[in-house]
Amino acid sequence: MIRLLFSFILIFSLSEAKPLKNYAFAGLLASTQTINIDDEATTHKTGIGIRYGQQSLEWRTMFSLEYYPNNYAGYSVEIDKILLDEMFGTPEVRPYLGGTIGYLKYDKDALEGIPHDETVGFYYGGNFGFILYATDNIDVDLGYHYYKVQNLDFLDHLHGPTLAVHYFF
Repeated sequence: MIRLLFSFILIFSLSEAKPLKNYAFAGLLASTQTINIDDEATTHKTGIGIRYGQQSLEWRTMFSLEYYPNNYAGYSVEIDKILLDEMFGTPEVRPYLGGTIGYLKYDKDALEGIPHDETVGFYYGGNFGFILYATDNIDVDLGYHYYKVQNLDFLDHLHGPTLAVHYFF
């Protein structure tokens, strides 16, 4: 009975689903991380990166590669839900809320004098921000993120603002 009910709900949901138009984009980003390394004062590192993603009217998914000179490199997947469009249509400024998972590799030279067993870690966390449309093909993303770091005994979390510019093609 449960299988029949589940099948009915699935078929009914799929028949009502509307295909969403996806828009591909590529972009550049700049980010500042607040990093709390054990046995050291809190530091702020600025990095740069590139992004590639797809965006519909409701969702955005992207891959990011980030580099923080003399510190670490990060690779992540981010999924964001674009909020409030149902109430206001598609405004020029669109808030979003999302989640991120990623991988980071620390430069061994950056950890000189800091006890560590690993230089590779994983992170997950949340982010929020605003998408501002500059033109039909360009948007600006102002966001803030908080990442919980796993597998690195000297680092617990990263957080900070990000500024990105995306070009839709």
